[in-house]
Amino acid sequence: MINTTAQQLAAYDGPFSQMRTGTVSTFAPNQLVVNVGGTTYPMAYREGDTFSPGDLVLVLRQDATWACLYRMAGVGENLLAPFNPSFEDSISGTVPTSWNFFDISGSSSAAALTFSPAPDGTQVSSVSCDGSPAQSYLYSGPISAVSGDQFTVSAYAGGAYGLGDTHTADAAIVALWFANATNLYPTTSSADQVIATAVDVAQAPPFTTLSGTITAPVTGFLRVALRTDITATQRMLWDNVILRSV
Repeated sequence: MINTTAQQLAAYDGPFSQMRTGTVSTFAPNQLVVNVGGTTYPMAYREGDTFSPGDLVLVLRQDATWACLYRMAGVGENLLAPFNPSFEDSISGTVPTSWNFFDISGSSSAAALTFSPAPDGTQVSSVSCDGSPAQSYLYSGPISAVSGDQFTVSAYAGGAYGLGDTHTADAAIVALWFANATNLYPTTSSADQVIATAVDVAQAPPFTTLSGTITAPVTGFLRVALRTDITATQRMLWDNVILRSV
């Protein structure tokens, strides 16, 4: 005997609808872009509403059309707020304030950069190399964590390429764990944990959203690292790094 509910659903020919949560990627008058499950969508929204990159929002999908219902409250603060997460507190051309830099391989450097299409504010962090392949960490100030704590992390990455460059720069968000708040990389207390990756990052704009969830393997301190893999005259642009407790 066929289940009546299943039979009704199979015969239903109405519009498909779905409710999801998402993260605001960019907002300008009459232009809202929201990241839902790793993919960005332009969305309609209520007249008069305003948004900021990183806002968590409730969205509705009706067939191929998306609409943002409202910004969600009670989702928790950005724990990186004291550590210049959008690089606005830095003087353009200098190493980003409250961030540390480490070359894993090769030779590269990081500097704040004025960039008008930045997802949040007017500045980004730009990571560049000396022409040879290089991999590096740009990592945040320390956040206290207890073993088992869960965090959601997101950041925006965009490629910046020279005329002769192939678009092959790679980006990743990595969790670094430390026994105390003063230790710096590579004096870690547990193995580095990759949270999200993006390969062959596209020329910015648009920016690519990286996001994921991490569970603390030890009690100590978490620093969020932005890993960059570049070569030649490639650069990686980073912005609006968000860390929230689950």
